Amino acid sequence: MSPDLPAGIGVTLLLCFALAVCALSCLGLLLMKGVYRKLHYLAPPAILGCAAIAAAIGIQEGFGAATIKAVLVLLVLVIGNPVITFAAARAHYLREEHAKHQKEEGR
Repeated sequence: MSPDLPAGIGVTLLLCFALAVCALSCLGLLLMKGVYRKLHYLAPPAILGCAAIAAAIGIQEGFGAATIKAVLVLLVLVIGNPVITFAAARAHYLREEHAKHQKEEGR
């Protein structure tokens, strides 16, 4: 479906917003020190970026299969991102604890 001019501008703005969110999150990942601080920069692209892309697809395609799939992907990311972030933080914590115990036993 070919959008009219205002819809095309809206799609472009949403995609530029998603790109800016992802770029700033990547910059945050590069600049932050420590795993736990870096984990905070994983949520904005997964939630805000995906929401903007899903909205752009909805504007571009209208209500249809592509929009429903985009919304389903967004829901999976909204539900899964906190779980995956927690699992990564917990795995890093357990690895640090294991290394600390190994170091203490080696003395």
